[in-house]
Amino acid sequence: MAIRNPRLPLLPGYGTNPMIGKKSFGVRPIFTSIDKVNMLVDKPEGINRVPSLYCRKQAPDLPTWIMFDKNILRFKAFFQQSLHEMRSGNHILRKVDIFFFLEDGTIKVVEPKTENSGLSQGTMISRQRIRLPFSYDTYFDVLDLNIGREVTFFGKVFKIVNCDNFTRVFLNRLGINVPDPIPWPDAIERTPDNRGEPKHRPFKQFLDFDRQVLRFYGYWDDRDATFGTLHHLEIHYFLADDTMEIKEVLPPNSGMEAGPMFLKRMRLPRKIPSHVEMTGGPKVASYSPADLSIGAVVNVFGRKVVLTDCDAFTKEYYRVTYGFDAFTPLPLPKDEGSECISTSVADRQLPPWNGYGSYDDSAENCRTVEPKAPHRDFIKFLNKDRIGFDSHILRFAARLINDNPEDSRRYFIIKYFLCDDTIGIFELGERNSGFKGGKFFRRDKMYLPDVNFFVPNEPAAYTDKDMWVGNELVINKHRFRLIAADEYALRYMEIHATEYPMANIALIMDKIRRVLVSQENGYKNFVAKYMDAVVPNKKELMSVRCFKQALKEIMCEKMTEHEFLTLIRHFCGDPGKEKSPRREMIRSLVFTELTRGLWDDRERLREGLLHADAGGAGALPAARLRQLLRAHRLPLSTDLMDCMLQVLEKDDKCNIQYEDLMQFLDFQTRPVFSLTEDDYMKVVRHAPPVKDVECKLWADAETLIREGYVNWNAFLCQLNLEHLVKEQT
Repeated sequence: MAIRNPRLPLLPGYGTNPMIGKKSFGVRPIFTSIDKVNMLVDKPEGINRVPSLYCRKQAPDLPTWIMFDKNILRFKAFFQQSLHEMRSGNHILRKVDIFFFLEDGTIKVVEPKTENSGLSQGTMISRQRIRLPFSYDTYFDVLDLNIGREVTFFGKVFKIVNCDNFTRVFLNRLGINVPDPIPWPDAIERTPDNRGEPKHRPFKQFLDFDRQVLRFYGYWDDRDATFGTLHHLEIHYFLADDTMEIKEVLPPNSGMEAGPMFLKRMRLPRKIPSHVEMTGGPKVASYSPADLSIGAVVNVFGRKVVLTDCDAFTKEYYRVTYGFDAFTPLPLPKDEGSECISTSVADRQLPPWNGYGSYDDSAENCRTVEPKAPHRDFIKFLNKDRIGFDSHILRFAARLINDNPEDSRRYFIIKYFLCDDTIGIFELGERNSGFKGGKFFRRDKMYLPDVNFFVPNEPAAYTDKDMWVGNELVINKHRFRLIAADEYALRYMEIHATEYPMANIALIMDKIRRVLVSQENGYKNFVAKYMDAVVPNKKELMSVRCFKQALKEIMCEKMTEHEFLTLIRHFCGDPGKEKSPRREMIRSLVFTELTRGLWDDRERLREGLLHADAGGAGALPAARLRQLLRAHRLPLSTDLMDCMLQVLEKDDKCNIQYEDLMQFLDFQTRPVFSLTEDDYMKVVRHAPPVKDVECKLWADAETLIREGYVNWNAFLCQLNLEHLVKEQT
């Protein structure tokens, strides 16, 4: 900018400054793309495409507001504030937190709030870029903040003494050495005082113990007096000023009117003061926390109040201060006079159900004259209602069990709705079967058989714990047998295995383990008998049929169909088919999550796997592999990662071959395989001729039982009974 000549008038044409007279100083917005990220820059293409905060050609590939978003450096510091006209000290130390925002280089200073400090605390310097002292174009940067340095913000000198772990790691990666934390100096530099022992300062006690109250429970037995009764009391002791207050607790509908307070807040003397003491004599000693404990008797102006219990804060206070550990509450004396007078409201006995409407609806109409809708379990509805693709509906395939041979061919779908514990039954009709199909029983609560319905309280109904493959349900005098379940129901029960024992693989393996241990040479004979039943090409695999027969011989009737289904799903093996429906379905879900999370770092993952496999075995344990996947930030949920690890190839020691994992994640040379309708019908070719789509899911399970394989070595490895063979040998 040229300097204006003062001898020339400030008129157009007499000056060389082109900015004179200009009103709009906006910059034309220029959009560009850096590494496929659209951003707004203030300079045209070719001049300087990087932000002006960094040196030319030294800025990161991505803009700072993307790379360092929500990355904040935090430092602990203090500054000293001078105290004028105070004999207690020369200055006071004030502790602050300094936040440095990496995305734009701004700084924020906050002083943590302290109750009853008498100071205006909180945000001391709002978020902004701060200039260096005696500079107009240079601002504080990362290099200016470190432990041991003093920084000046707007005339205040802050001494940095510590930082958090993220800040230390970030600065170390930049090559900046971060010293050890510096201890805090004394809060107040006090002048030497030689005036003898310090005086009692009540205000200091108030600051230390404000809002700290000891709470005791007790009683005052006044039954010896005329019309006397047993008074239940609550005693509060205020540590801030050593005062006490007592209020009486009256049960509801007792017929007594409580006063405002049994004893107003005051210092309670240990003995009743005399007339001389009340009119100017020495002060009477009052109760202190050392005089109060469970079982102590407090003299409240002639009334003997017995302390029977206290709250949790009081117990912790006496445990820390006096070292007490025994806080056994005392029993209350029985009030014989009040036993005949019931102070509690008895539960209302409803009349028996008359058969109209539901139990909840009839009970609500009996409780009030005004008709009201029954209250639902809103918390359960909120947690178990449909959430996205999570329907919270368990679907099971069922058959009708009776003496009619025509009913044995009928196919039913039973849906259990977790949000309100209702069951709906639908029939899948077949052509020329004589049955139309459709809704068989409407959605409602299904009660257990042989119960009395015409009772005041609602009888027991079927719950989700009764829904497992192999169980029989008697619904409205129709007996259904659950023969299969869809993938969502099986997976939901496996995820929530603590709630469903039939899907808990740990409980199932423990049951098998106990049976084999109880039999003499049971495990040895079990392994020797089925050693030759494995697949010749891959000896770690065994057919599902042979596996089921082996379990039936040792378990007899102790294992249900659902437990067996959980086992073959957990130890599922593949005899060489590269594209199984379950593997490709999980692979498509993994591809969706990785694409959504913008993850494409296979080469670095391969380097991490090779580094973890020091022996070059080509396989890693599942726990170690899961840890490596977490370290390389794969955007997969825990459940999806467990499913992926289950379908990967394993060796004889149940370790996962990580080369199969790399092929599983190779979506460029090996794209995701999608099942067509024809391919899916080939998978379910052994299914019954039913048109409904849901039947394909259960037909897939039937195909798995007929043609599937289990990993026999993985089953024996998790059984972990090899020590029995050595002992028996």
